[in-house]
Amino acid sequence: MTSLKKPKIKQAEFQIRFIWWALGFTIFAGFALGAHVASVIGLNLPLGKGYYSFIQIHGHVQLVGWAGLFIIGISLHFFPRLAGVPIAHPERIHHVLWLVALGLILRSIGHTLLPYITTSAWFSPINWIVTLSGLIEWLGIIMYLGLLMSVLRKVDVSKRLALRSVKPFFGMMWGGWLLYSTFNFILLLQMNLNNEVAVNQGWNEFAIHLFIGLVLLPVAFAFSIRMFPLYLRLSAPDWPVRGVAFAYLIFFTLQILPTLPPILKQPSQVPFYLSSLGQMLKGGVILWYVWQLDVLTRRRDPWTVHRKLQSGPNRRPTRTGLPDYGEFGRFERLVYAAYFWLVCGAFMEILLSGSNFIGFAIAISSDALRHTYLLGFITHLILGMSVRMIPGFIKKKQVSSRKLVDATFWLGSTAAISRIIPLIVPPTLLENFPSLITMAQTCFAFSGIFAIL
Repeated sequence: MTSLKKPKIKQAEFQIRFIWWALGFTIFAGFALGAHVASVIGLNLPLGKGYYSFIQIHGHVQLVGWAGLFIIGISLHFFPRLAGVPIAHPERIHHVLWLVALGLILRSIGHTLLPYITTSAWFSPINWIVTLSGLIEWLGIIMYLGLLMSVLRKVDVSKRLALRSVKPFFGMMWGGWLLYSTFNFILLLQMNLNNEVAVNQGWNEFAIHLFIGLVLLPVAFAFSIRMFPLYLRLSAPDWPVRGVAFAYLIFFTLQILPTLPPILKQPSQVPFYLSSLGQMLKGGVILWYVWQLDVLTRRRDPWTVHRKLQSGPNRRPTRTGLPDYGEFGRFERLVYAAYFWLVCGAFMEILLSGSNFIGFAIAISSDALRHTYLLGFITHLILGMSVRMIPGFIKKKQVSSRKLVDATFWLGSTAAISRIIPLIVPPTLLENFPSLITMAQTCFAFSGIFAIL
């Protein structure tokens, strides 16, 4: 009797265009505007009419155009394979890319022009185009979330333990995308109706923190948990991953909800202390997660410790502690740098929230903390893991240049140090050593150039 073989699942091919568009947006818009703003501030130049618009465009493009397009492209390749279910309508992947990319193009160009045409007849049409960009992006994000949901509906999560453990992180990502894209459209519409050139700063800050806390960090945690044992030969995640995810969500919610602009306007200090408590506990959860992941400490045996590998003179030894032969460059240094900055960010959150309770101000700005997570953690993680994962996705066996991987590490680290350290230097130290002020301003001014490079 002949046994029937189960038909092989046909998964959609990886769409490398997400990566090209992400690189294009970050080099020519995200990092470019960031470098301009940093240079203006660091060199004490006039801010100019477009200063506040540039800051908001820079932030939005970096969130959606840089990190966001990477997340969308890789998750649409990774998530269906993790679930064992193909995307039902793979042609819609292209629609997601074109909608999000078109929205970003219209936002980047239109919002850049607005401050310079306030008295022109073109102001209102361009403002409506900027508003339209938010709607187009929202439609693209809705289609993306629909593709993920269609996969999740078809999978029995109880039989996919690898997916079940990180499902809460992907759930946070799903909700974060929906909330941020909706906030973005509403804020642009409000800006248009009020004939302004920048969106409401308070709500914009809230939306950014929401995106970082519900999209970027959770999806980075989920990918790290599932991919690091394979690519870095770490131990298998035998700790309560779901418990850590739910603890993170609870404490982040406690931190973010009291910072809603209408609540911040109230005279009561209770929301302030609740947010500080959530921030402190969230920072502790992040530190616990990094400790359990074991990416920096490597105190536990790798998952391959009991695995019998092929022996013989023809088998080349892999790099020490790693499963590759160096064909992807020393990508792990970018990953270690990313997690170093993540630990720094968690410690900053704990120090800031703790100082709020004891009434002792610490000179760490929200901008420093935000860039610790975005430039320090997320960008380094993207740069490190992409050169390791994407060659395999497009059926390549190595990167084109290992030296460029090294250059990326040094330039990325220099950019992060130059951008973050000047913002956390104690004021008393600057007062006692005035020469440090010039040094800090110079580093800050050139941090964007290093990031572009």
